Amino acid sequence: MSAQEEQAQQALIQRQRQQIAIAAQRSAALFQRQTMSNNQTASTEIRNNQMGTTYDDVPMQPGDEPASVLSSPDLSLFLSACRNDDLRNLQGIVSSERCTPRFLVEGLSIALSKGNVEIAHLLLKAGTPISRALPPLVLTAPADKRISLFEALTQHGWTANTPGFYGEVLLPKVISTKDGSLIDWFLAQKADPNLGCQKLFQDRLGEPDKESCDSLETAARTGNVDLARKLLDAGAKVSNGAPLYCAAGVCPPGSNPYQAKVEPTSEFDISMIPVMELLVSSGAGVNDRIVSRHMVPPYPLEVAIMAGAIQRVKWLLKQGANSGLEGYYGRKIRDWPPQLVSDGMKAVLAAMQEEAPVQASEP
Repeated sequence: MSAQEEQAQQALIQRQRQQIAIAAQRSAALFQRQTMSNNQTASTEIRNNQMGTTYDDVPMQPGDEPASVLSSPDLSLFLSACRNDDLRNLQGIVSSERCTPRFLVEGLSIALSKGNVEIAHLLLKAGTPISRALPPLVLTAPADKRISLFEALTQHGWTANTPGFYGEVLLPKVISTKDGSLIDWFLAQKADPNLGCQKLFQDRLGEPDKESCDSLETAARTGNVDLARKLLDAGAKVSNGAPLYCAAGVCPPGSNPYQAKVEPTSEFDISMIPVMELLVSSGAGVNDRIVSRHMVPPYPLEVAIMAGAIQRVKWLLKQGANSGLEGYYGRKIRDWPPQLVSDGMKAVLAAMQEEAPVQASEP
């Protein structure tokens, strides 16, 4: 091989090496980009699928990791002072630099649940953020302390319509307590009875459903006419949900119509009729079909039958409830399986069936 040919051969080899190096660099860069993209995707999936923590809406500072907070030597003293209403010792602890928002929230949660009003005031003045998880704790406090605790929260930016996780507002839970004074306080604070938890739980830190019937439906289940009227006067909309359906299907405590026949006393059965009358006069329809993601009986007449509520069933029929509608079992309501009801309800169903031709002939 001549010198000229040898030089050409060396040049060719050099170019091939350069091309291999460039290809390797490109391959490495592509691999790096793919790895970063996969990591970001995995991180996003983990974040989206990860369960929220109790105080994940509280600002975090260095050292606020749960392990660090819980291992702090000051924490046990701090929590003890909050639990035992020890205002003097608490003042010294709160003035320390260690009291980050995450640290303070632990104490406020105890103060609210124990009903320690002065401690709650001190912690709120110290800058404790009102996490979405905190206000519901007031409902576990002694009844005579609840209004004072809620008033303390309102002095620091919280309102009766401030949402918790997934937009849940407190009014429905307050109604469930049957604490008349507290319910009146919430309504005086302009609690909106049309706000409620998100139906699909789509946004943990999001806003409430603005067309909810949670409050009115909860009130309907109590059978308390005055309470239901207060909510209606406050603007609750019957059309947002199915309050009549809820009242019609109320069973005695501890009973479950999906497990066994329910036979309420006549007094319990009749006690729900006044609130049902109010709801019908306010626009609820006795033949309104509920919209639900669950397999449940869709009509008020059906749930009244399931509840063994003979008097409610008779009342609904007098109001125009149609026993010929196709219901839960894919058959007409009046053809409800007799083996699932009491003897008294069997007689009511038999009467519906006898009257069926008359109903069919009506316009």
